[in-house]
Amino acid sequence: MPENFRAGVGRVVITPPLTAPHAGWGAQTHILPDGVEADLWATVLVVDDGRETAAYVDLDLVIVSREESDAIRAAVGGVLGIPATAVRCSVTHSHAGPPPSAWDWAERGKDELAAYYRYLPTLAASAAAAAKRDLRTARLAVGTGQSNVAVNRRETAPNGRTITGVNPDGPIDPQVLVVRIDAQSGDPIAAIVGYTMHPTTLGPSNRLLSPDWPGHLKRMVEQLTGATCLFAQGATGDIGPGPDGYTDDTRVIHRLGAEIGCEAARVWFGLRLPPVIHRHDRTWESGAPLGKWAADAIPEKPIAVRTATQTVELPLLPQPSLPEAEAAATEATNRLTALRASGASAAEIEAATFVVKRTNMTLSRARWFAGKASFPSELHLLQIGPVVFAGAECEPFSAIGKAIKARSPFPHTWFGGYTGGWFGYVPTPEEYSRRGYEVDTSPYTPEAAKALEEQTVAALATLANEV
Repeated sequence: MPENFRAGVGRVVITPPLTAPHAGWGAQTHILPDGVEADLWATVLVVDDGRETAAYVDLDLVIVSREESDAIRAAVGGVLGIPATAVRCSVTHSHAGPPPSAWDWAERGKDELAAYYRYLPTLAASAAAAAKRDLRTARLAVGTGQSNVAVNRRETAPNGRTITGVNPDGPIDPQVLVVRIDAQSGDPIAAIVGYTMHPTTLGPSNRLLSPDWPGHLKRMVEQLTGATCLFAQGATGDIGPGPDGYTDDTRVIHRLGAEIGCEAARVWFGLRLPPVIHRHDRTWESGAPLGKWAADAIPEKPIAVRTATQTVELPLLPQPSLPEAEAAATEATNRLTALRASGASAAEIEAATFVVKRTNMTLSRARWFAGKASFPSELHLLQIGPVVFAGAECEPFSAIGKAIKARSPFPHTWFGGYTGGWFGYVPTPEEYSRRGYEVDTSPYTPEAAKALEEQTVAALATLANEV
C-alpha cells in the first residue's frame, strides 16, 4: 500500500445562537430562527503525502467573505503548521443557516451575527486539531455515479419573465463524485461527495436553522458507510432542487439528501480498498461444480498531495458608485425599520425586505467592483492522488463546470464555486439575453464564463505538469 499517504478527519458543531439572524431571504418576514432542525458542522479533512500537507474545510454555511475565509485558512494552517494557501475553505451554500455577514440587513441580532463570524476561525481550527490527531496511514479510491434529483432553475414564467424556479428541460450536471479514504486497518476515515444543486430547498417561510439537503446527504452517507462525510458543491449557479424547493417542509430535505446520499454510498461500496483483480482459482466439486475465484492485490500508486492558487481575472460590467449604492441601501433599511416599528402587515414587511436585500447586494457589488474593468478572483486547486478539487470564488453555471471537468488532464476533477470568498454569479453568455436574477445580479460580462473556463483549465494543466 502507499505508505506515504496519511489522512485524518475532525468535526465541530457550528450552529449559531438563536439570537443571531436567520437565513436572509428577501421574502422572509422573520428575523430570528425559531429553532434548530439539524446542527451545522465544520468538518476538516487533513491529508499528507510525506512532503506536503493540505486541509479541506467544509462548512455548512451559505457564504463566507474572502476576509473570513482567509482568517479560517490562517487559523487551520496555524494548527497544522502549513501555509494558509494549502487550506481549501468551502461552503455547502445552504440557505437555511445564518445569513452572510455582509447581509446584516436587520439591527436585531447584528452583534451576535458579527460575533459568530469572528469565532468561526477558532471553531474550524478546533476541527483541524482533531483531524491532526486522527492522522493515519490511508488508502484512497475515486469513483462516480449519477443522480437526476437536480433540476435546472432558469424557468420562463407564463408571462415570459425569467425566474428562479423549475426548468425541467434545461441542462443539469448529474455527476456524483465519491472519494473513499480508508485507514490501513480497513476502517473508514472519510468520504468526499460532490454534487451540483442549490441548497434552496428550505425557503423564506422556513424558520429553522438547517444544513438543508447537503447536511442530510452527509448524515445518510455516514449512516451507511461509517465514514465521516464532506460535501463538495458544484457549479450550481443555474441548478436547483426542483418543484419541492422554497418549502418549509423539512421532510423534503431528508428525502433529497437520502436520494443523493444513497447513490454516493452505492459508489463508495463499489470502490474496493485495497484494490484487487479477481481470477478463477479452481473448480470446487460440491454436487454442482463451483467456480471458486481468488482476489489478487493490484499494486497501488503513490498518492500525491498538492495545492495551488492562481488569480483568475474576470471582466466586469459597470457598477453603481459607492455613494449611490450606500444611499439606496440606507433608504431601504430605514423604511423596513419604520414598517416593523409601526406594526405593518406581513405583506408590507416582505416587500420591503426584498428591497433591502437587493439594495444591499448592489452595495456589496459597488464596494467590490465599482470603477474596475476586471476582478482578480482566486482559484484554489487541491490534488489528492487521482482527483483534483478546483474551487472558485463565485457561483458558476453548470455548463462551465462540465466543460472544465471534460478538459482536465486529471483522471477525476471536481469544479465548483463557494471556495474562499464569494463574488457573484458567472452565467453562460447565451443566458444574458434572457435576464433573470442570476444575470441581473452578476457583476460580470458575458465573456467571464469563457475566461473562468480557460484560466482554470490552464491552471490544471500547470499542476499536472509539475513534478
